[in-house]
Amino acid sequence: MNQQQRQLIEPIREWQASMLKHTTEACNINSGSYNHQGIAAVTTYFDELFADICDQQERITLPPLQTINNEGKVLEHPIAEAALYRIRPEAPTQILCTGHTDTVFPKASSFQTCWQENNRLRGPGVADMKGGLVVLYHALKAIHLSPFAQQLGFTILLSPDEEIGSPRSAQHLTYWAKQCDVGMVYEPSLEDGTLAGARKGSGNFDIVVKGKASHAGRDFFAGRNAVVVAANISQQLAAMSNEATGITVNIGRIDGGGAVNVVPDNAVIRFNIRIEHAHQQQPILDAINTMIHAVATQNDVTAQLHGRFGRPPKPMDAKHQALFEQLKYCGELIGVPIAWRKTGGCCEGNNLAAAGLPTIDTLGVRGGAIHSEDEFMCIDSLVERAQLSALLMSRMHNYAPKDSLC
Repeated sequence: MNQQQRQLIEPIREWQASMLKHTTEACNINSGSYNHQGIAAVTTYFDELFADICDQQERITLPPLQTINNEGKVLEHPIAEAALYRIRPEAPTQILCTGHTDTVFPKASSFQTCWQENNRLRGPGVADMKGGLVVLYHALKAIHLSPFAQQLGFTILLSPDEEIGSPRSAQHLTYWAKQCDVGMVYEPSLEDGTLAGARKGSGNFDIVVKGKASHAGRDFFAGRNAVVVAANISQQLAAMSNEATGITVNIGRIDGGGAVNVVPDNAVIRFNIRIEHAHQQQPILDAINTMIHAVATQNDVTAQLHGRFGRPPKPMDAKHQALFEQLKYCGELIGVPIAWRKTGGCCEGNNLAAAGLPTIDTLGVRGGAIHSEDEFMCIDSLVERAQLSALLMSRMHNYAPKDSLC
């Protein structure tokens, strides 16, 4: 490690206490994806934290989110604002850093506050991903105080809807990905530090089945049972999963029906699809539409598919391999081994990669048990991961424009 690199990362060692404080304070504010006010409060918290290193700060208003209720009706939910921060937008190398302010824990969750257990901080969003946002800020602060600063510009986009697939922030992720040279996303790594490499693509869908209600005793055969048809469709959907091709179709829930003496006229199937490759997307959608049309016709009901693929697959191509090798080198400088592996999970990094941006998307804290009330982060990873990011950022002026990573 040279003298400039030492000077870059040494101050971060002194920031651990403040990093832990900021993470705890942010995580003690509930920001479940549908808690509009809570997300706004968390965004304000990070507005104030990032203010001392940003040249520009603004909020992005997002349109309401459309969802399908249990009766198959389209409802609209307000979405909190996204936050956009710019640092040296005129610099020759532009880095896009993204993260999210929402968590999977609703306002009514019993998992609301943080506590420490030795080297673990437990709490909602400590790993996924408010701890990562704190790491990002301190890495940027280190760069801000270093000789590397003038070569590097940053766009920081904090989305309020990542945990539900970024349905409203996706277009902004794509836009800024096309303006920048490298992408860095602050999702957590695994507890042992392993990062995500290639990622599957993902889409969330609903099928609304409309039948005909009738009395189960007096006029049973006049009815058209939407729940039975939904069960039939669900079995055929599940059968589309294929281990060899990497396609999975997971039925998460079926809503519908009511009193057992009524033939139900409504059902909603909620499911997720994961794919290995972009070219698999349209064929699976075509197969689903063909299947549900056939089942609906046979049973004299209607069935309508809703939803979309919100996360394209993220391959480990040559550009990404080169970027990961740079991170591995940075890890060697501070004695931290860097490894990565493919995963079926997905995140905003999928969207950035699909827009052509070389991206590493697990630069946040080491942690685990995310999306559960056992969620934790490793406290000692705050300094480690901030140092790792700062070193990686400092090397990125050698890699503009994007094509140089090929």
